[in-house]
Amino acid sequence: MKNNTLTKESIPKETDIDYAFLFRGFTIMVLKNGSNEVVDFPLSQVEKLLTDQPFFRIHRSYLVNLRSIRELTIRKKQLLIQIRGHELPVSRRKKKQLLDMLGMVN
Repeated sequence: MKNNTLTKESIPKETDIDYAFLFRGFTIMVLKNGSNEVVDFPLSQVEKLLTDQPFFRIHRSYLVNLRSIRELTIRKKQLLIQIRGHELPVSRRKKKQLLDMLGMVN
């Protein structure tokens, strides 16, 4: 991405994104079709564009599409989200809020 502003038009459709994460200063968006889209913007900017969609910041490095979550597991007291074979960690501070959003009892 060459321009210096991030707009809704410059990222994939919200319904196509399973999750996004930070990697070496870039935001990587993992799409439902298995491909990745790399943008040179902070995850917080991507998150602001997706506020009207079912996305939730589960960790400082991960933003997930709540509709893509298939399974939750707990390993060594760490809550993990399963999305298409990938395990994503949920921070301790976000655990209760995520479970509430998913309609679960903590």
